[in-house]
This record gives sequence, C-alpha cells and structure tokens, in this order.
Amino acid sequence: MFNSMKISRIGEFELIERIKKRVEKHYPTSQIERIIAGIGDDAAVIEPYGEKLLVATTDTMVESVHFDTEDADFEQIGYKSMVSSISDIIAMGGRPKYALVSLALSKDSLTRDVDGLYEGMLKCGRKFGVKIVGGDVVSSPRNAVITLSLLGEVARGRVLYRSGAKVGDGILVTGNFGDSAAGLEILKGRWKIPGKSDYVRKCKKKLINKHLLPQPRVREAEIISGKRLATAMIDSSDGLDLSIRFICQSSKVGAKIWLEKISISPCLKYLTSPREGPSSSEPEGAIRRLIFALYGGEDYELVFTVPRGKVKKALRDVPHTIMIGEIVPARWRVRYLDKKSKEVKLKGRGYEHFQTSP
Repeated sequence: MFNSMKISRIGEFELIERIKKRVEKHYPTSQIERIIAGIGDDAAVIEPYGEKLLVATTDTMVESVHFDTEDADFEQIGYKSMVSSISDIIAMGGRPKYALVSLALSKDSLTRDVDGLYEGMLKCGRKFGVKIVGGDVVSSPRNAVITLSLLGEVARGRVLYRSGAKVGDGILVTGNFGDSAAGLEILKGRWKIPGKSDYVRKCKKKLINKHLLPQPRVREAEIISGKRLATAMIDSSDGLDLSIRFICQSSKVGAKIWLEKISISPCLKYLTSPREGPSSSEPEGAIRRLIFALYGGEDYELVFTVPRGKVKKALRDVPHTIMIGEIVPARWRVRYLDKKSKEVKLKGRGYEHFQTSP
C-alpha cells in the first residue's frame, strides 16, 4: 500500500519530487546511460541514436471518458495508458524507449493514487523497455487527465505506414478479437451472463483482465518489421473494422474479409453460446461475438498486410497470426463475406472521438 494524503497538502513541486524519486529508483545506472537529463529539468535530454529515426506518439486519457476509477484501480489505469502508447510505436515498426507523463489532477486527488498510477506505468515500462524521463503536473477543476508521450526508434527503411497496402496482399492479424470489449461490458454490468460454474467465473475474469491489462504485441511487431514482411500495419485499439478501413483509406484500396476466419477466444465463444438456462440462441451469440470483435476495440492486436509471396512465411514466423482477408481494388470498399463468399451487411463502428451514438 502507498502512503496517502491530498496533493493540495504537498503542492506541485513536492509532488514532482515524489514522482522523480519513485521513477529513478526503478532504473539502475546501467539503464539510464543515454538519459543526460530527466525529471527535474525543463526538458529531457537523451543521447541520439545515430542512423535510426525517432518515432513519437501521444495519447490522452480522460477520467469518465477513457477510464473509470470504479472499474479499475490506478495501477491498472497506469499500466493500460502505457500499453496504448507502446502499441502505437510498435505498429510503426518502432521500438519504444522513453516516456513523458503529464497529469492534470484535482486538488483533492490522493498521493496514493498518483503512486499507484506511476507504479502501473513503471511495471509496464519495465516489461517492455520504456523509461519515464519527464512530464508535467497541473491542476484540474474536476476529472483527472493523463497524457503520455512516448518516444521510440526505428531503423531507416523499416518504418511501417498505413498507406503501403497493395491489391493482392493478404490481410493478417495477431491474436483474438472482442475480449476487451466483452470484458468492459461484464465490468459495467451491461452484459448479464447466466451460469455460475467455475468455468463461467474463470472466463468472465479472463475477459475483464484483457480489458484492464492488455498486452501489446511487441515481439510480433519486431519480427514483422525486422523481416520486412508487411506493406502496411496498424494496431487495433480503435476496433478491427476501423483498423481495416484506415489501411484501405490510406492505401486507396478495398478489402474482403472472411468472417469465419476472425479468431475468437474460447472464453468469448463459450459465454456467447447457448447453454442451460436463459441464454441467447446461437445466431444471436454469433452476432454478439462479431460486434465485440469488429467494433469493440482496445484489443491492441496488430493488423497488417503482406504480399502474396510472403504470406506463408509470415504465418510461419510471426506467432499467433492468421490471415483473415485480402486487399482488393478500391471499388470493393470493405466487404465482409460468409462461408459461401456471400456479402454480409453489418452495421457498427469502432471508437471515434466526438461521435454521438447512432
């Protein structure tokens, strides 16, 4: 447990010093040799990396929009905020290195919550090679705001954009889809699941954990970039459907997706399948699975396109990867096909800021 008091009692500068001490104790001298100046100065100074390119991204999370302290503790919130930025860097073929964390907090915020937030970010950073080197703390009238800027590196010629897909490329993805969205629905109590067996409880917990503590596909991204397998890549944080559409829009192509190829986890299949007691029918369960998988978001899987001649190699070399479709001419737009190759009309969309519910 962390010691706690209202941050209004210690003020901005003591809070920054508290954060600095917490961060620095996580990094032995051997791990900070390139950090010339870190937390405590006006800006971080980091030794350059020669011929490698700098990759940068920023993500902002707003309380009651992106996270809810009734659903997750601050350590989980911190962990997930770091995952979100790491996933953006690796989707470009980069390796994440340094983070800047800015917090907007109300005067009634507790130091233990700030400690927990940083503990989550530091745990995630330690796991995936990211060091926190600075940031900012400001006051907020009400809701907390977390802004995390992440810097990474990528070798020249290995940057992956959304715009490189070509007609004939295979559309490949890592992992399962829909678990995070399903976990959120369970967490919020919006999805009432019948049954109290140990397996039902285990599956519910697993889906909730996929939402609260997602894992970025760092190893898979390194293989894809290092072996130059992909023509385009994106992460699926906004949902599988939107990820495919973003690639198609940027590359000026279309896509055909075989719905039965989209990977659904055993737990999500089980919880959406008919069982004893009141439950959905199989068609209803299949539709629910598809909605979670296509439009749910926050799975942090990789969606990438591969030339036809490299598809077998990609499927062999990149763990947890399957092919779900093919890039086609732009006039096709994005089409979803059933087992008989008939088009299936679906209504939905992934996450987009400032959109109202349809």
